[in-house]
Amino acid sequence: MKALVKSALGAQNVELLDIPEPTPGNGELKVRVLAAGICGSDIHAIYDKRETVLPVTLGHEYVGQVVETCGDTCGFQVGDWVLTIPACYNCGTCELCRAGLVTLCKSHRSLGFHINGTMADYLVVPARYSFHVPDTAISLQEKISYALAEPLACIIRGVYEKVDVTPGDTVVVSGPGIMGQFAVQAFKARGAYVILSGLPQDEEKLRLAKTLGADETVASLEALKKAVFSRSPGGANITCEATGLIPSLESCMQVIRPLGTHLQIGMFGGKVPCRLDDLFNREVLYVPSNSSSLSAWKTMLALLAQGTLTMGPFVSLMLPLSRWKEGFDAAARKAVYKAVLIPDALFSEISPDDIRLPKATSFL
Repeated sequence: MKALVKSALGAQNVELLDIPEPTPGNGELKVRVLAAGICGSDIHAIYDKRETVLPVTLGHEYVGQVVETCGDTCGFQVGDWVLTIPACYNCGTCELCRAGLVTLCKSHRSLGFHINGTMADYLVVPARYSFHVPDTAISLQEKISYALAEPLACIIRGVYEKVDVTPGDTVVVSGPGIMGQFAVQAFKARGAYVILSGLPQDEEKLRLAKTLGADETVASLEALKKAVFSRSPGGANITCEATGLIPSLESCMQVIRPLGTHLQIGMFGGKVPCRLDDLFNREVLYVPSNSSSLSAWKTMLALLAQGTLTMGPFVSLMLPLSRWKEGFDAAARKAVYKAVLIPDALFSEISPDDIRLPKATSFL
């Protein structure tokens, strides 16, 4: 089968290779991959900025269909559509694992970094850490959108499990990329008044956010201040940084109220100059949220099945696996919300009538 493999240190050592198809062990599922999402952490892995066990097939975001099972597979059967939490190999017995926080287990091993991942024709995953795709996803395009479920689950953990949201709270989400767009939807689902902040060049993204529930969108710091303080003179109850960029964090700090909560979902990727007294003086609660949990996946899937959340508008580039370099380049340049790679054999079977990319691609 074809797989995108990083075989040694150095970006030049990533290539599409023929490797043996995996065989499931007890309690595992063999899955035919439909689509694999490209994440920023996959780019970090290529450039040796994230720990990996080499050689390894890259990728941790996916949706696929079960083609073989082995032993007790928790009710999964051949033909089921499936998703899996990436940190699916862990001790299973520590306090964190027992609480469903498997991504924080010190001995966890994740798809695409320690275990062969999703950018391949097939992969093997543990059934106990896998989830059924809701029956409401009927069309091929809807199923492909579930390749974005993993980043959405990370947002659900932050918004639903890490911070308290009271209906009517003023929430600022800084950054209209895919994580910010997901955060807008999640905060709206919890009853907040959401202001999404971006830049002048983000006009198309901000317009999309309005159609998905954002109460206000702004494209400058001055406009953000006006929007926040005209509604909440004391400042925003919650700010959410979704870019991993220092100016975005600084904007949040300028509009948060005393005793407010700041949720970090963007990864800065290095040292961040931050005046901690800005938090101290106003007794701001700083809450990092960098991964998902088993409970967050269940909440996310229920919200998707109800139609409360949507992922479809954010699949803005689909490519066959053999054109992976184009996808990674687009993701690195932030030219897309999300690029997904589809195994070549499947890609060749897709009819233009099956897939219609959303208008969100116009910002490419």
